Amino acid sequence: MANSTSSSLLKLPVELVYRILENLDYLTILCSVHNVCTRLNMITDAYPAYKTIDTLDLSADRAVNIQLTRIIDALQHNTTVTTLVGRDHRVGDEEAARIASILQQKTVLTTLDLRNNGISVEGTKQIADALQHNETLTTLDLCWSQIGVDGARRFADALRHNKTLTTLHLRDTGLGDEGAALIADALKHNTTLITLNLRYNRIGAVGATGIADALKHNTTLTTLDLSVNAIDDEGATQIADALKTNKTLTTLDLRSNEIDVDGASRMADALQENTTLRMLDLSVNVIGVEGATKIINALKDNKTLTTLILANNHIGNEGATEIANALPHNKTLTTLDLTNNRIRNDGARCITDALQHNTTLTKLNLNFENVTDDIRNQFEERLRQNQQREMAVC
Repeated sequence: MANSTSSSLLKLPVELVYRILENLDYLTILCSVHNVCTRLNMITDAYPAYKTIDTLDLSADRAVNIQLTRIIDALQHNTTVTTLVGRDHRVGDEEAARIASILQQKTVLTTLDLRNNGISVEGTKQIADALQHNETLTTLDLCWSQIGVDGARRFADALRHNKTLTTLHLRDTGLGDEGAALIADALKHNTTLITLNLRYNRIGAVGATGIADALKHNTTLTTLDLSVNAIDDEGATQIADALKTNKTLTTLDLRSNEIDVDGASRMADALQENTTLRMLDLSVNVIGVEGATKIINALKDNKTLTTLILANNHIGNEGATEIANALPHNKTLTTLDLTNNRIRNDGARCITDALQHNTTLTKLNLNFENVTDDIRNQFEERLRQNQQREMAVC
């Protein structure tokens, strides 16, 4: 019977096969029709609807009803899917191992999103090892998986050899200082990575020092997310010193890192010398009035920073006044976030007046606490007068 079935498949007209395929979804074709025989492979590969599928979501309703390993195994000979998404506890160590096997073969996958799966160190290490041989993947997301120091060592090796990966998301993967230092050391030799997300990894001053050293050597990284760690003033100082010589980083996220006045002061010094950074997020720190004043005054000389986020920093009226004094002198800042800073009547009035003399700010985020109606009305009137600006008050 099997031989008869195979023989009949070999003789079916292409038009009839297409009629059959029209009644099947992509996963059924991938798992049940493709790879049955060489002729069917040729027909399905040429089938227009099959050729246009470039993204496969393992979390989709249809995929949930099919054994995951079966879908992944079917991708071994796939020539259309370039993006594979498997989020939210759909992928475990076994599936990760099979995906790693695909990455080491001839594949067209360019994006792999496996966030929020809780893959263990053993699973992530296999993916890291596969990256040493892979020549197509450009984006990898393993956020909320387990990597730790052992996994970081494997990823560091991968970053030294891999020539295609440009974006790596490792949020909340248990790197710590040692793991971060290992990744950072690899960045000294890597020439392709552009975006690195190390958010929420319990990275302290030691890990930040390693990253800062890497920034002095790396020439490709443009976006670095170190938010929700604990680099404090010492780590911020090291990062700031690196910014004085780094020529490629454009986006730096340091929110919620226990940075105080000293760290903000060193960052202000860096902004006076740096010529590439365009976005700096220092929100949810404790830079206070003095730190905010030094940062904003540094922007009188800085010609490249366009976005500055200082939300939740206890700036208050005094800090708002200093910011207002500096705004007329800056010609490049387009976005400024000062939300949740206890700015009241006096500070709000100063900022409102400063808007008359600043011609570049296009987005201003504020929430005035205990501001009287007359000040709020003045601010809103200023907004109406600057119709080309996209200001927001909440």
